Amino acid sequence: MTYKDDLEKLRKEAGIDINDPAGYAPRAPARNGAGDNRAPSSSPDADGNFSDSTSGPFTSEEKKMSLWKKISLPFIRNSFLSVLFFVLITLIWIAVSHTVVGTLHSLNRRTLVIFMIKDAIFMIVLATFMYRLFCTQFANTYHLEQDSKKARKEVKEWQAIQQSMMETLPDTLVYTLDRDLRYTSFNNSHKYSMLRIWHAEIRIGEHLLDYIKDEELREKIRTLLGNTLNGEYASNIEQYGDNPLTAMYWQTYYAPILDDNKKVIGVSCFVINITSLKQSQSKNLFLSYHDPLTGLYNRVYCEELFEQAERDQIEPYSIIVASIAGMRLINDNYGRQTGDNLLIKVSELLSKSIKDNGTIARWGGDEFIVLLPNVDAATAEALTNICKCEFPGVTVNGVPLRAHIGYATRSGNSQSIQEVLRAAEHQSAQSHL
Repeated sequence: MTYKDDLEKLRKEAGIDINDPAGYAPRAPARNGAGDNRAPSSSPDADGNFSDSTSGPFTSEEKKMSLWKKISLPFIRNSFLSVLFFVLITLIWIAVSHTVVGTLHSLNRRTLVIFMIKDAIFMIVLATFMYRLFCTQFANTYHLEQDSKKARKEVKEWQAIQQSMMETLPDTLVYTLDRDLRYTSFNNSHKYSMLRIWHAEIRIGEHLLDYIKDEELREKIRTLLGNTLNGEYASNIEQYGDNPLTAMYWQTYYAPILDDNKKVIGVSCFVINITSLKQSQSKNLFLSYHDPLTGLYNRVYCEELFEQAERDQIEPYSIIVASIAGMRLINDNYGRQTGDNLLIKVSELLSKSIKDNGTIARWGGDEFIVLLPNVDAATAEALTNICKCEFPGVTVNGVPLRAHIGYATRSGNSQSIQEVLRAAEHQSAQSHL
């Protein structure tokens, strides 16, 4: 199934009429007011592709022709004819009006001609100035149009580059918001996830929080975005699923968008799928403190507990030690697989006997220990006897299980944990099942 097929399926599940393009077509960004004079922007279509929302002033056929030949020469010719007509009409008016005035006031002919020449020169100079002004304004308009076309082309190219970068990031949801927390851009991965989680088709210009139905999550995101709009960088990790082994983890990075004056004008958000990283960390953490064969804690973990017990001066503190007899001979005669099965069986018997009363660990080789903080000698002896009752008659791959089990207890801080361990090992070596 392709992305578009899957997207249409989710639209149907969300109750969006896929046959009505207006039902999910991107809407233009919300404006701050009627006087908003921001540069035109592009918005993704139904498939997340950007398109120029502002059409040019000329058709495709007109763009193929030179703008100077198409508009400039006719404009200059018409402007020149208009100014020339204005000058002729003005000269006729000057001649007629001065003749009438001269007749009424009995001015001599020479004086009248001088006044007419003076006014004619003034009007010719004025007309020439106006013509020059018109040409200059047209040139400015022409260059402004050229600059506007160039700027729109650069914006469109940059938006294409930005969208390509957003779409090529693997397992990453990317979106940007303005100061009102309204979408200014987003990639298909984010659009797809919002449709899958909230059953809503997001649009440019819409408020992010309007799509989030969970009140607690909405307030949490509002707080993080508010801090980002104040110039702070933020990050948080969300776990989806209660089981740490199967849960998904997403990490969100919030960063402010700054203009040339270092003023925050929006927020950029990157949401990365870190499930594989968290699972690797959990696996590495598990292996660092657990025995891979039996799943019990290992020696490293026990030594940290010993150090903590010494710091906290825990007493009483009991330790049970169990070891398999003749492990080397079993490996040599029956194979290491049989030896491994014996180790696994011992871990199962100890877990069954001790339950939640202590911490069971594989100390090394064929030796297991049970750590019993705040457990006195009588209780430790009882637990040891329970363990001894589980071992007799047990066989693995036809090999009878024989083990040595002993215990020791620290009743005062004068004795170290290591000394208690050695005492338990000595008693274990003296016993035999």
